[in-house]
Amino acid sequence: MDEHKHRILIRRRFFLHQALGGTFILCGATTAQEAYPTRPITIVVPFGPGGSGDLTARTFARYLERRSGQPVVVENKPGANGIIGSQSVRQATPDGHTLLMVSNMTHAANLHLYKKLPYDPFRDFEHAGLFGVFGVMLLVPASSPFKSMAELVKQSRARPDQFAVGHFNASTQVAAQLLAKAGNIPVRAVGYRTIGNAFTDVLGGHIHLVFADYPAATAHIASGKFIPLAITESQRNPRWPELPAISEYVSGLEIVLSLGLATPAGVNRQILERINTWMIDAQKDGDVRLQLEKLGYSLRPLQVEATRKFLQDESGRWERYVRELQIETQQ
Repeated sequence: MDEHKHRILIRRRFFLHQALGGTFILCGATTAQEAYPTRPITIVVPFGPGGSGDLTARTFARYLERRSGQPVVVENKPGANGIIGSQSVRQATPDGHTLLMVSNMTHAANLHLYKKLPYDPFRDFEHAGLFGVFGVMLLVPASSPFKSMAELVKQSRARPDQFAVGHFNASTQVAAQLLAKAGNIPVRAVGYRTIGNAFTDVLGGHIHLVFADYPAATAHIASGKFIPLAITESQRNPRWPELPAISEYVSGLEIVLSLGLATPAGVNRQILERINTWMIDAQKDGDVRLQLEKLGYSLRPLQVEATRKFLQDESGRWERYVRELQIETQQ
């Protein structure tokens, strides 16, 4: 065989090998996507039972069981502002069968609230999508001397340092401090370990206001013991159109909480996209949509890349909050 024919033969073998190899790779990716899921799916909630993260996970789990054909287990692993549960999922096998309920607290705020976080919110996780965002509500007891945000501003400025507002986590702490500092509203921010203790002290007259996220706030409003003054979203919420946004009084004050799902880094991209599709479709489902809207959600059916961008923007926002309010970072 002459040299020219030999080169042609080698070239043909090379291209045949590449074509077959590409086919095998494509088939392997397709098989991974089509086979998923092959066993029960676990959604780890890094917060305690009964909260917004837990309720959201259980609502989606029922929908996911119908779509995936597999049982879906919700496992609560609370502790350290979501760090314990997040760390457990970071170490899980990245095959889409272990999901994490993430918030902008666990995967944006914590990056700036802790000196050494045991996981990287972006390098160690793939973000599958977002369910939506909801705000924080400012509440006063039904016996309060003021019944509106305008009255609070007027009376607090007339009687400086006479009013105290309670907070119990990062989002409510920043809301309280922004209200006082950015709004030039002389209220003292008082920290509590639990939301229950904050509500008890409001009813006992030890403090005068309290910040709480929508699910907790609506439950206390329904009891008749509290009334809402305002919300921390940038605009009024359609569920409570009569409630002003605090930004109407304090320019730029916006605190929102988000909830979505993530997997450990390294998951197959087709599996990640499938989870994202399920999340987007769930927000179109009548029952799921109703339950999420009852929690006060503004739904955000974001694609994978948009979800990561949202959390990166939130990280920048929380970095600014921590710096401007001089919040001491934790060990």
